Amino acid sequence: MQQLEAVRKKIGTNSDLLSVVKTMKALAAVNIRHFETAAKGVGEYAEVIEQGWTVFFRNAGILPQGPKVGVAVVLAIGSDQGMCGQFNELARAEAVSVIEELRVAGHKVICWTCGDRLRGALEDCGVKVDLNFRVPGSLRGVDAIVDEIEQNLELWRTKHGMNRFSIVNNLHVSDDAKVAARHILPLDKRSGSMKWDGKSLPMTNCPVQDLFSNLFSEYLYISVYGAIVQSLAAENSSRLAAMQVAEKNIIEHIEVLESEFRTTRQGAITGELLDIVSGAEAIVGG
Repeated sequence: MQQLEAVRKKIGTNSDLLSVVKTMKALAAVNIRHFETAAKGVGEYAEVIEQGWTVFFRNAGILPQGPKVGVAVVLAIGSDQGMCGQFNELARAEAVSVIEELRVAGHKVICWTCGDRLRGALEDCGVKVDLNFRVPGSLRGVDAIVDEIEQNLELWRTKHGMNRFSIVNNLHVSDDAKVAARHILPLDKRSGSMKWDGKSLPMTNCPVQDLFSNLFSEYLYISVYGAIVQSLAAENSSRLAAMQVAEKNIIEHIEVLESEFRTTRQGAITGELLDIVSGAEAIVGG
């Protein structure tokens, strides 16, 4: 009976774990939709900013060339939580590649991370992480993290001469995850020959300096915001896939335990019946 009770407890424990996994699956599925919607909205707004840059360059020309080498900040976005497959490993590998590429080009590379798991993975590879930001748990928390990152970027730009900024993050596209590395700054590769959709040429009455300041601020904001929400969508997608595998394994394990429970219970019943028969035969024989 003790063996039977032990198997019953194992079934109960695995059933509770299965409930947790199903809950995490549901939350991940809901979060994916939220972050995908946010990423889509940011993408549409980015197109407006691109049109603004077209107006700027048509009125102000090409930006002056900055120094070819200097301080480069690489922001790698990962997760604070586990159970998301190879999500952080993919970001780590791409971040290491980008850092090495910039170092070979002569830049002094400063690495920032968003997520304790990715920070640990990079430090294990020998990469020094100067700043780590927490990963927001919902869309409401993204703005605060973006503001914090922007404040540090401004500090490093003015005090440390940062002239290059890159972001590494996972992407969630058509139910498949991949990693992207974007060089956000400098802007000197932009040209004034961008096509303008429309019959009228773009013009503005806004002073060039004010236009640049506003566009630059919005461009930087949507670049960081978009990378974070894309990463969050990819993280939840990876977690959903991991939970689906875990759910399958738990169900299979429960089936094995239930089979073991039935076999053990049948053995116990058979043993009790044999005891009863043996006792009856002993009484009759006596």
